[in-house]
Amino acid sequence: MSVLTGPELIDTFASGLQVTRITRQADGRIHWQRTPGVNHRTPYPAVPPGFAEQAANASDDRVCFATPFDAGPHHTSWHTTGSTTAARALLSDTVPVRQLLDVCSALGSRLTVLHGRRAAEPPAAGPQPVGPVPPWLDRLNTWLESGRGPRASAGFHYRLRSQLGPSRWDSLRDCSRELLRPQEPAATLHGWLTLGSVVLPDPPGRGRPSTVLSGAEATVGRPEVDLACVIGELEEFRITADRLGTDATVQRSLAAAFLTHYGDGWDRDAVAAGALARIASHAHDFASYVGWHASLHDYVPMLADLLDGAGSTVLSDL
Repeated sequence: MSVLTGPELIDTFASGLQVTRITRQADGRIHWQRTPGVNHRTPYPAVPPGFAEQAANASDDRVCFATPFDAGPHHTSWHTTGSTTAARALLSDTVPVRQLLDVCSALGSRLTVLHGRRAAEPPAAGPQPVGPVPPWLDRLNTWLESGRGPRASAGFHYRLRSQLGPSRWDSLRDCSRELLRPQEPAATLHGWLTLGSVVLPDPPGRGRPSTVLSGAEATVGRPEVDLACVIGELEEFRITADRLGTDATVQRSLAAAFLTHYGDGWDRDAVAAGALARIASHAHDFASYVGWHASLHDYVPMLADLLDGAGSTVLSDL
């Protein structure tokens, strides 16, 4: 039997934004590495000072906010114990719902700690730190204003703006701005909290937490930024499942588990608005970094319906 002496490629996937490479090391650990895609022109920022300690303090035996073991302007690498994300598991129906519910519950509970809402000591008085705008919000706001970008950026911007109409378009821009309103005390943010960054352990078990790939987009700001990322992602999955005639109740159950274990103290209007921005951001990223696809047509009625209801359906029954 041959002995594994070097990294074994498990999977790789790419867009114009980033390239992800998953490898199994000789010691059995699994590395996730992300590098810029061909349309990503700016270097990766450094992990903010102090974030690694905060991430470690917020981790437990169910969820680990992992920071990179190797990072630079053009690469970021993490140690994990798996090769499948919670998003892929949900979409492919390959993991029991009970496991995903446990993951979302633990994520909500530990995110509260990362945000500093269950800190051992109260936040210090005085001026609050100001961090960079989360990259996904920066990309979205820039595109909404300019309509420019690679691949299908301009074409999709024209189609979305013309079909939404002026009133809805202004509402969408307001949604993206809502998450940038200052709040004190500012929370430590993951910055891009999606189920696509939650790596499930393989095999699962006690003492084998899910790994949240963290640090690359970390900043400070409103806690609703992170909440809206997860809720918007799940709402998009729910609407898509409903349109396809498949079970659309699981996504709402996962959202409820996440928010219930996060606790109170968040702004419902800000999360609803942010969830719409998150969905619009996904549409923008697909058009800009993958290119034109017929599925982009589905975002127009999806966003129109959500905007007409001021995002009320996003948090209904939650």
